[in-house]
Amino acid sequence: MTLEDILNVPTAASQEDLERDVWDDDNCVSYSPDGKRLLDAENFPSEVTVREGCEVICDDVFAFQDYMAERNIGEEIPLEERSSFLEKIKLPASVTHIGKAAFAECGELLSIKLPAGLLSIGESAFMDCWQLEKITLPAGTRVIGPRAFQGCINLYQIKLNKALEAIGEEAFDDCESLETILVPHGQLNRFLGLLPKELHELIEEL
Repeated sequence: MTLEDILNVPTAASQEDLERDVWDDDNCVSYSPDGKRLLDAENFPSEVTVREGCEVICDDVFAFQDYMAERNIGEEIPLEERSSFLEKIKLPASVTHIGKAAFAECGELLSIKLPAGLLSIGESAFMDCWQLEKITLPAGTRVIGPRAFQGCINLYQIKLNKALEAIGEEAFDDCESLETILVPHGQLNRFLGLLPKELHELIEEL
């Protein structure tokens, strides 16, 4: 699959899929009829095991939504209250794409093991996941979208991979605890080109 093909995979839940969705009572999530797309999550699930065969975690599935806060409609929600309820998630190796803002503001998410088959991480996918501390990309991941990890204030280590071809703008902005970006041996010059200058001093070769 070319980089262009990867970037053009749709990650938004289609209206057709939503109208024919298949509900998973145990995990409070719904899938497309063929089981390849996780479409939505309801009832504030704190722990989710995604089914084998799922390929796409659709846009905004686990992201914080204003109705989750105990506030009146239209009332401003303080930053410290903007946190989704998801604490743990298990993703199967079949997942290839994580959509836009799929886990945005999941402030209770302590860690995540990215699946072996993952090709792309969408725009703002893990934005403001405050408690994440370490991220390791699987060997085949090729795209990190813009602002994918922006605002992950406790993220101190990122391990990148040899297959990575594109890192979007501001992917690691406001990661104020970031100490180390690990890159494969012999790939330093390539990653100096992929990462912004302000992060160059954090890069270490494995």
